[in-house]
Amino acid sequence: MKRKIVILSDSLALARVIPESLLLEESWAYRLRELADAEWVQFSMGGATSSDLLAQAEYWLHSARSADWLIIQAGIVDWAPRAFSRKEVIPQKALALFTRLFPRLGREVFERLRRWRGISYVDSHRFRENVQAFRRLAKNQGTCLLWIPVLGASSYENTLPGITEKIAQANGILREELGSALMQVNFDDALFMSDGHHLRAPGHEHLAQQIFKHINEER
Repeated sequence: MKRKIVILSDSLALARVIPESLLLEESWAYRLRELADAEWVQFSMGGATSSDLLAQAEYWLHSARSADWLIIQAGIVDWAPRAFSRKEVIPQKALALFTRLFPRLGREVFERLRRWRGISYVDSHRFRENVQAFRRLAKNQGTCLLWIPVLGASSYENTLPGITEKIAQANGILREELGSALMQVNFDDALFMSDGHHLRAPGHEHLAQQIFKHINEER
């Protein structure tokens, strides 16, 4: 009988066009389905936080009917330093309009606000609660949980100051809450796209192989 795998993720498991092309069949989720010869249910949404995915998790686990594995890739959207929260729609739109009129000055204002305010879409307390909720949900469903750590190239700090510390904090919470359910995987900088956090095709292949190895060892 084929294993059933549910994947919940932000854009990191999806095909994409920018900053570099990645085909669907090159994505780690697609490659994992081929490697594991498993039934495959996936919900991935660009810009999704752990809160967004948690709100959908029960529906997708139910649709899989007794999934063997729940694999999650989320956290970078939660923790990335922001100039505005999701609720601050009016100032976001105002700055966007200002930036269209005065591009250089607008970008400078945005970067200053991001450094000064240091807002994240999901704070550390809520992130921990979300991870705990995923862990309980998987346990109640009799499903094995595997969470991919928050990833980023060393160059990511140059384009998003403060992200290195944020990634370390996120992965620290994941280690504390998940133990061995947090996947252990390392990536060379060459495996990342130019934006510093999306993976190139070889990076997706490496991740798929590591996940496949993990779920086979845990059988």
